[in-house]
Amino acid sequence: MRVALCIAREHDLRLVALALLVCLIGSAASVQLFSRVRASAGASRAGWVILAAVSAGTMVWATHFVAMMAFRTSAPVVLDPLTTLASLLAVMGLAGPGLAIAARPGRWCGAIGGAVIGAGVAVMHYVGMAAYRVDGIVTWDWRYVAASVVLSCALTAGAFHRLTSSARAAGVHAVALLSLAVATLHFTGMAAMQITVLRLGDGLSNLTMGALAVTTTVATCIIVGCAAISALIDGHTQSESYRRLRQMAMHDGLTDLPNRTSFIAELEQRFLIHGGYACMAVVMLDLSRFKVVNDTYGHQAGDQLLVALAARLAAQLEPGELIARLGGDEFAAVVSYDDADDLARFLDRVRTAFDAPFVFERFTASIGANIGVALAVHDGFDADALLAKADLAMYRAKSAHSTKPCFYDAQMDDAVRERRELVADLRKALDGAAFELHYQVQAAIPSGEITGYEALIRWPHQTRGMVPPALFIPLAEKSGDIVPLSIWILRQACFEAALWPNRYPVAVNLSPVHLADPRLIETVRAALADSGLPPERLSLELTESAIIHDRRFALAQLKALKEMGIGIALDDFGVGYSSLDVLRSFPFDRIKLDASFVAEIEHDDQAVSILRSVAALGVTLNMPVLAEGVEEAAQLAIVMREGCSAIQGYLIGKPSRALADPAQVRRTMSLKPREIVAGAGGG
Repeated sequence: MRVALCIAREHDLRLVALALLVCLIGSAASVQLFSRVRASAGASRAGWVILAAVSAGTMVWATHFVAMMAFRTSAPVVLDPLTTLASLLAVMGLAGPGLAIAARPGRWCGAIGGAVIGAGVAVMHYVGMAAYRVDGIVTWDWRYVAASVVLSCALTAGAFHRLTSSARAAGVHAVALLSLAVATLHFTGMAAMQITVLRLGDGLSNLTMGALAVTTTVATCIIVGCAAISALIDGHTQSESYRRLRQMAMHDGLTDLPNRTSFIAELEQRFLIHGGYACMAVVMLDLSRFKVVNDTYGHQAGDQLLVALAARLAAQLEPGELIARLGGDEFAAVVSYDDADDLARFLDRVRTAFDAPFVFERFTASIGANIGVALAVHDGFDADALLAKADLAMYRAKSAHSTKPCFYDAQMDDAVRERRELVADLRKALDGAAFELHYQVQAAIPSGEITGYEALIRWPHQTRGMVPPALFIPLAEKSGDIVPLSIWILRQACFEAALWPNRYPVAVNLSPVHLADPRLIETVRAALADSGLPPERLSLELTESAIIHDRRFALAQLKALKEMGIGIALDDFGVGYSSLDVLRSFPFDRIKLDASFVAEIEHDDQAVSILRSVAALGVTLNMPVLAEGVEEAAQLAIVMREGCSAIQGYLIGKPSRALADPAQVRRTMSLKPREIVAGAGGG
């Protein structure tokens, strides 16, 4: 009641209202500036602390000054300018450390810093009261003085503690508490003061006090307003920078669609919040015929096409649908829907986007898409797993050259996933040289002398055991890893053969892809030079299919290899496209008859006739014929009879890390057919 009566009876209420307005505006500006203090660091934070301290100190000082102008007394009043200035500097001096403490991380730092600022407000008030010189006796009720200081510190501490929370209305609450702290301190402190008038009269007229109050208010609003505007501009600039950085981080730079990071985040968010939809699907799209555009018209044309396609897809989106570019020519979509027909309509719209050709100034292009779909209801609720399953379904559509969407099928797509995992393991094995070479002996007929060994790659997998070459060699060819694998085989075979005690030749298979490699000659020359293996001890075996793709280049490569002294053998003869034409085109050092013919010669007269013809052809062309896959004694007898010059097969030796025993090979080759059977059974 005493505080209320002090305000009502001893103050000009118009100037009181003006003081409170200054307090409210200044508190809002101080809160705004404090947010910049917390958001900055280093020298920038120090600058914002100083600016915030000046703004807060000016607000508190102006509130006190205007409220003092509102105070009415019958005694003459004057203001000491130096003491008045000291009160302003005091509050600024304490507000700075208080703001710095409040901005530190920590649960109670805000409250501690706020209490320091509240103490500064109290110091300013009572130093300012010392500048208020009245012709009378001033007495103080120290209970009210203590109450005013406690209220100032407590309310200011509460204001800044509130600002350290993440609550939505924290700023509004802090402005209210800070304004209340300043106003409560001033008017409680004024209620503590009693003046006994000694002489009546006016030091400053009411008109002058009013003018001073208005002038102070305007000046304060300018100062505080400039500080607040600086904070707003800086906050807007940082928000705009953050928005742009987020846009760059979460969107594809070319098409402006969400990127992979954004897509995964959206997918995980939809798993948490269904958004009112019953079902969700992930759709993967891989463009077909897009590479043709890149190769024909250049990458700039490909980028134009991607931008146009992205715009076309984005224009068809409806609520619950999102499409993103994951990279290259790969797009993904997530669809939240209530009915299966909604998903079907979305997929139809996606397919329709590819119907019309894309027309540009320089070119016109028609492309398609392979589409894979995974359903959250059936295929799991993990974002990465669902995306991977949609990707597997898309690859199945791509393998089948289908334009219709393929839905994930565990039985079918798990096999694809396993192959892809095996390719990944294959690349790791290449990096770690986790393969090994086994050697299968080749022997001359009829002497049984060893003529060389064929190097055969083996892959001892850590978890799968020994992976068959028939499984991983085709995978390496499809994945583009066959050339690095072929180079490893070539170099390893040369290094190991160079260490053999007997100078046997070593044969290495050459894939069609490696034969087409322009660096093949350089690779072979480097392998021989690094290992020290003489060229005449190396033989390269290739199939007919390796030559027919680019006949002229392939034959030029083989000619260069043969000029180096390397032997060239035609492998798997009889199962290619144009065997006689290939033989006419290049003088091979050896023909290797495919094992499929040898397997039938015991029971098929036609197979024997082919064997006889090939052997005769080899004699005519001066190309020795080696029969592969000899496993039975009767087969050995037949190939001997029909004129083959050498054999290779399980009968004389299986592929092994160790080299065959020459004496054992000769004994096997010198036995009669019936004896061979008995000897083979014992081995």
